[in-house]
Amino acid sequence: MSAQRTLSRLDLNLLTTALLIAAIGCVLVYSATYFGPEAPLFRKQVMWTLIGIVLMVVFIAIDYHVLMEIAPVLYGVGILLLMYLLVSDRLTRNVKSWIHVGGFQFQPSEFMKIFTALLIAKYFDSNDRAYLDVRSFSIVMAMIGAPVVLIALQPAFGSAASFFPLFGVAMFFGGIKPKLWLIATVCFLVALPVGWHTLKPFQKERIMIFLDPARDPLGSGYQVMQAKIATGSGGITGKGFLHGTQVNLEYLPARHTDFIFSVLGEEWGFVGVSVVLTLYLFLILESLAVAKASRDRGGTFLVLSLICFFIFHILINVSMQIGLLPVTGIPLPLISYGGSATMMFFMAIGLILNVGFRKFVNV
Repeated sequence: MSAQRTLSRLDLNLLTTALLIAAIGCVLVYSATYFGPEAPLFRKQVMWTLIGIVLMVVFIAIDYHVLMEIAPVLYGVGILLLMYLLVSDRLTRNVKSWIHVGGFQFQPSEFMKIFTALLIAKYFDSNDRAYLDVRSFSIVMAMIGAPVVLIALQPAFGSAASFFPLFGVAMFFGGIKPKLWLIATVCFLVALPVGWHTLKPFQKERIMIFLDPARDPLGSGYQVMQAKIATGSGGITGKGFLHGTQVNLEYLPARHTDFIFSVLGEEWGFVGVSVVLTLYLFLILESLAVAKASRDRGGTFLVLSLICFFIFHILINVSMQIGLLPVTGIPLPLISYGGSATMMFFMAIGLILNVGFRKFVNV
């Protein structure tokens, strides 16, 4: 197949949008770290982005049916890595989420999202029933629940919660009877008070600060208040590139990772925020079109799962910065600094493009 023909079958609108969002992310990381000791992180983010693009190309080139076939192996490796973290004694930011190799570190939980989505897609590809019976429902919940439990034990509840889109897609797309809906709802309600008692003190504090940020404005509530100030102070057009006072004076913590949206709001204002959110919306709509046009059930489920990861991360990250949700370690897709998350989202884009490319039977 000629290169021209291959490009014509790729969703170039989706690809271009993803690359544009990633480019904006690199610019924001540069701006967020330019005046501080984290300045070299910009070069690292460019490197992660380039590696992510290479991975995206790999995940486009390999037929997603092949990837679904080897999904059990990938899933098994991911589970072993998560178990390894629990028995290791190295803490990073109060959790056991990172594996350190040489001078680099990575989060297995991020790649586990891709592996789990592939495994569930493989299961649904071979299960064409209108409704999931109790056995099938239990199998699907166990596949998703295993990494969730292991990640929650790190304890990284934000990363564990990011698997919830898989539960939602499995229940809606797979189809479950009202009896199972009732069982799932009761289990969720029962788990809430139990979950509260399993939280670490710093995690409980995040929730209390969400309910009342002013209770500790110079301590636990500092991040949320500074994020609100930075986001709101940009006005309509923003203060300009490299001119954000909250950023330059380092009032805003984690400005290149969890709170990079506030950097966007301060420097680019309402206009910049609108442009970025519009790009995300276009990315989501293009991906939904790919899911609709998929030639099989597995491809449709895979795309829906991956795009729900994007939606979840966007909603949670933006909401926590304007005070609508507690602070969690949920990055903004393709924009926040971070190697594992950046590579994972590019892999997701590659898989979505893969499904769209192979909607034609003869490729």
